[in-house]
Amino acid sequence: MNVLILARPRTAAVVVAAGCSLLVLRPLLLRDGAHPTFVLASLFLLLLVVGRGWPRAAGTSAAAGGTSTAIALAAGVAAFALGRLVGGGHAPGPLTLRVVALVSLAAVAEEAFFRRLVYDLLLPSGAAAAVLGSAALFAVVHVSVYGFWVLPIDVGAGLLLSWQRWATGSWAAPAVTHVLANLLVVI
Repeated sequence: MNVLILARPRTAAVVVAAGCSLLVLRPLLLRDGAHPTFVLASLFLLLLVVGRGWPRAAGTSAAAGGTSTAIALAAGVAAFALGRLVGGGHAPGPLTLRVVALVSLAAVAEEAFFRRLVYDLLLPSGAAAAVLGSAALFAVVHVSVYGFWVLPIDVGAGLLLSWQRWATGSWAAPAVTHVLANLLVVI
């Protein structure tokens, strides 16, 4: 079964397009009285299961950049902390356990989807394609939620997270960084 899925690039393209479409359609999914926590948690759990469960091709976990996870994680956290300090801003609402859980789930699910699934699918075309492609898709899916003004910020965030994936060979460092980045937004 795993070999069958990997041998069908169209299947992978459909899965990625469906995941990206669901992320783009978030505002529509939350209309007409939909319960936001249930809808978003379901969406992110689906992305997490698909991203984490997708079969990996050989050679997709090696750390091409040779950077330790601790260094990549420190660089990522420092970049997002600096962005929060420079950008200022305020929390969009009260900080609750539900908010913390949801933004953490969103971060891990997006990293499983973009830095594990999408990155791995693009890797046969080269590391640059994997880094740039997964970062670009990550940035584009956020436009429908936050607007075009966020595109340069999310391109930068996507590039940093994709660099972490390349440098460490794992999606764990980008996932932890993304969770901390999301928490910085809500505190």
